[in-house]
Amino acid sequence: MVEFVGPKVELGLSPANLGEEINNLENLGSLLPEGSVKDFETDGNKCSFKVTGGVAIHLVKDDSNSGDVILKMNTVAPTPVKFSLEVITSSTESGSSCYVKSDADVNPFTRMMVEPALKGLFDEISNGMQAKYPLHL
Repeated sequence: MVEFVGPKVELGLSPANLGEEINNLENLGSLLPEGSVKDFETDGNKCSFKVTGGVAIHLVKDDSNSGDVILKMNTVAPTPVKFSLEVITSSTESGSSCYVKSDADVNPFTRMMVEPALKGLFDEISNGMQAKYPLHL
């Protein structure tokens, strides 16, 4: 497994409220960037979308969240690369600190291909969270 970690962002929302927000997958979809993510669809505990290059990502919620993990999802077929997506948060004075993490089952060659796409996706999710849940200082 290879771990990919997105940037840590400070948000103006408590971890509990952020967890409620993004566990509604419609809200998660609104954090994804228009243009580099297309065709976002959700159905209860599942969602799917296409990333740049036309690769379809299909994710299903994993209810085994623990500790600071407020959302965990795993890819399902027909996604070509097996990976998990976790949103991890901790409480701060002004709200929460949050980042996105993934464990991917990839070989070195596949890693070279998927790393830029996953890092870009995590950067965009982080930027989307900062825009939607800004700090109120």
